[in-house]
Amino acid sequence: MSQASAPKVKNNFFLFIKILTFFIFVYLFFKFVNQNNLINSLTNISIKEIFFIYFLYLFLPIAIAFRWFIIIENFSKIKFIDLLRSIISGFSVSLIFSSTLAIDAVKFMRIKKEVGYENAFILTSIEKFFALFFKIFSLLIFVIFYLHFYEEIALNVILTLSILTFFYLLIFFRIDKIIIYFFRKFLIKRRYKNIEKIFKKTKKKTIRLIFINLIIQLINTSIYFLIFLFLDNNLEFIKTLIFVPIVELLGQFSFIIFGMKEFSTVFLLSSFNIEKELALAGALIYLFLEYLVIITLYLVLNFNKINFLNKK
Repeated sequence: MSQASAPKVKNNFFLFIKILTFFIFVYLFFKFVNQNNLINSLTNISIKEIFFIYFLYLFLPIAIAFRWFIIIENFSKIKFIDLLRSIISGFSVSLIFSSTLAIDAVKFMRIKKEVGYENAFILTSIEKFFALFFKIFSLLIFVIFYLHFYEEIALNVILTLSILTFFYLLIFFRIDKIIIYFFRKFLIKRRYKNIEKIFKKTKKKTIRLIFINLIIQLINTSIYFLIFLFLDNNLEFIKTLIFVPIVELLGQFSFIIFGMKEFSTVFLLSSFNIEKELALAGALIYLFLEYLVIITLYLVLNFNKINFLNKK
């Protein structure tokens, strides 16, 4: 197989998996979901409650854009409002293709001319790493908290998880050294020195990045919690703190598996004794709000660029 045809085969494979999982999702929906119960669950939430969650949701993409702004502020002169505009465009593409990779691609393309391809890739990777790290770290912390206070779990299990969390945190604070050591083996000196310089500047913002990631996590968790609260379900907030990071982590595979976030939401909430119709209703409301928020912010941020609103 030629090198030119390899990317095409790979893309066709991903497309095949995406289509296949779409039909599997449709089959599972009609096979195992009671449509009447689903409709009844959806009607439990009022327009007023939807609007309240929608208002909260508006802050989520803004907070995500601000995290990206913190990462690149020492390397780029792009204004925050321009970053927000580009990220909203990335969200728009990600909703169309059901892939968060579109957001990362937009971030990369937005700064590549100013900082160069290599630096743009490094900065995008660092931002992705911080986001994934905090999801996993918060998941470990809340799982330990939940098992200790809500479940009768053996003490050795709690201690094992606590030790794993401690070592995970140690790795985080030394990750720059690990990555730089790796690049020293495979890159020329000038390049790994550049990576070392970027990490050095970024590491100074660790506290700010942890704080903004905490805000993002709390906003996202609150959105899910309020959805199920208004759906007349007694899903505890601590349980929401556990399942939301898992859904977000699994959602990274949405580029290849259709409906990954929705499917994982139904599957995970079933472990908390929540009916699949109610869980699916919550996932669909979240998806609807995501579309509504992104459309709203896109129209607001691009108001002057929309042709049909311009004066002739």
